[in-house]
Amino acid sequence: MTEEDATPSLPTIHDRVFRPDPNAALYHYCSTATFLAVVEGGKLRFSDVNMMNDARETAYGYGVFESAATAALKLARQKPELDGLDVKFLDSVDAYISSKQLISHPVISCFSKDPDVLSQWRGYSDNAQGWAIGFDANALSRMPITLFEVLYDRDRQIEEVRNELIFLFLKFKESGKDFKGAVGQDAARLASYLLAYKHSSFREEQEVRAVHELRVDIAEDGWQLVDEGGVCDGSPVAGETIRFRAAGADVIAYVDIPLARGEGPVIRELWFGPRNQNGPGNALYPLSQHGYRSVALHHSASSFRG
Repeated sequence: MTEEDATPSLPTIHDRVFRPDPNAALYHYCSTATFLAVVEGGKLRFSDVNMMNDARETAYGYGVFESAATAALKLARQKPELDGLDVKFLDSVDAYISSKQLISHPVISCFSKDPDVLSQWRGYSDNAQGWAIGFDANALSRMPITLFEVLYDRDRQIEEVRNELIFLFLKFKESGKDFKGAVGQDAARLASYLLAYKHSSFREEQEVRAVHELRVDIAEDGWQLVDEGGVCDGSPVAGETIRFRAAGADVIAYVDIPLARGEGPVIRELWFGPRNQNGPGNALYPLSQHGYRSVALHHSASSFRG
């Protein structure tokens, strides 16, 4: 039995996977320094999810899980087929979610479906002096990453995770195996999907979140993050070097992952922020020099008051 067979019409966490239309673009708001680094290096930076601007982001997803677990217990009392779905089972799921980052550590890069959002310009584009790079969404999807479409509706978030917990229980119950053998991988995957949930106050961001997983090696003589690579443009690729940078007093792990360049344009558009004083040549020269041609240029229509 597949998950689709079990709940064909119900919202599930798998609705969070972003599946772009053929001509879709996703926009990365950034400073001029980041714009040039992307164009010249041909890579995107993925940073430690725990060190995002809003430190509550990872805690928020766990809160959704807790509420969904309560909802699943309530439903189990009404449905005989869910007999056995109890706190012990949910604690087993929780053990995978809580320990996930001691096994696999997520790094992320953030995009928006909207190229001209004033709060994005202010927050992520050098106080509106920077850019929004319009990447071909399908080119991004060919990188060794997973794209998640962020959901901001709390009730829908809880419903999706509750349905996943029910599916995990039914799969566990029917398999006759222990928890790890039956649904251990599914429970670990749920931990990653929780990154696709944010508070409704962020709704205008229209975020699509790119997630890449690093392996965690913990030994008596030290801890280490390892990039195992993945698949890009249909072929296996090696992992990249893990590096660290300072942001104020914070230490942030990051990895720069090469863009997929195998098919069609990678950068489709480039938007100038409301306070960006560059002329078109300052954008087209570096883009063309590094192979990004026929990029459409746009200027923000947002009204900025600094």
